[in-house]
Amino acid sequence: MRVKIILIGLTILLISCNPTQKKPAMEANPTYKEGFIQTDRIKLHYLDWGGSGQPLVLLHAWGDSPYLFEGIANSLKKNFRIIAYSKRGHGKSEATDSLYDNSTLVADLKLLLDSLNIKKANLLGWSMAGNEITEFATRYPERTSRLIYFESGYDLSDEAFRTIHKTVHQFLQPDSLVLQSIDAYREWYHHLWFGDIEWNPVLEANLIASTLINPDGSVTIIPNDYVSKLLLESAMSYHRDYKKIKCPVLAIYTKSFFYPPGKDEGTVNIYKNMEENVINPWRQSNINRIRSELKNVTIKEIPGGTHTSLIFLSRDSIIESINSFLLNK
Repeated sequence: MRVKIILIGLTILLISCNPTQKKPAMEANPTYKEGFIQTDRIKLHYLDWGGSGQPLVLLHAWGDSPYLFEGIANSLKKNFRIIAYSKRGHGKSEATDSLYDNSTLVADLKLLLDSLNIKKANLLGWSMAGNEITEFATRYPERTSRLIYFESGYDLSDEAFRTIHKTVHQFLQPDSLVLQSIDAYREWYHHLWFGDIEWNPVLEANLIASTLINPDGSVTIIPNDYVSKLLLESAMSYHRDYKKIKCPVLAIYTKSFFYPPGKDEGTVNIYKNMEENVINPWRQSNINRIRSELKNVTIKEIPGGTHTSLIFLSRDSIIESINSFLLNK
């Protein structure tokens, strides 16, 4: 009997140690405080890491959440007060209207600053959030210290971006099997956006904030298709006027935009051709335009990572670049 109990115990132990059964552990003691700003039109969710020094507000990309900044926020708070928030239609933020144009997104950013009594801030925008910080700096120069285009120094109204979107659109649509469970969706999401890095607790937190698990175990994606469509249409219709920006700017770029979501020859070739023939020329064109139109700009090319994974693969370089730019080192 004793042998049987020991065998059962060993079996349970082996199963629990099986790596295929493990899920990334969430941080037991978060290093940020969560808060909400409530008006009659929106409930805005934000994370505040605290820190001393001038405020640095982090704006996430489409489909993501402020939790994705956890890794760099803990380092940057040594010199700045770090705040990030969930834009409307994302994470825990809820809007009562159906407005997702850039002007409304900028109004939400202003609401955040007003509610937290922040008179002037540095703004970092990732990907599509580059539109928001551009417009905010144009409308409120007196409240904008410096801008950081975090892989967001691209004008999404360019025809090249429409070509990119058409090319990758087929890969961005999870099928019904993927949405049957959070495990299936996690695997699909990992390969699509972060296939060049290992899964980690920060990605898990971002995934949880960007999904709703239904009673039957199936997954609903946040933001939903309707909100995503409106955000994309708005982003692709906004033409940036860099000449109106008066503050210093740091533009961070990667050398590679995507990591192929599959290893089959067809998918790899699609992404390779797109990088070489569309994205690389588009990136260089945008860099040239920024150099020409912005009065005080620093261009920084990050050595590792893609449009999404750079925050993990080039973390130290990113933190060094931001500190140097904002502290005038």
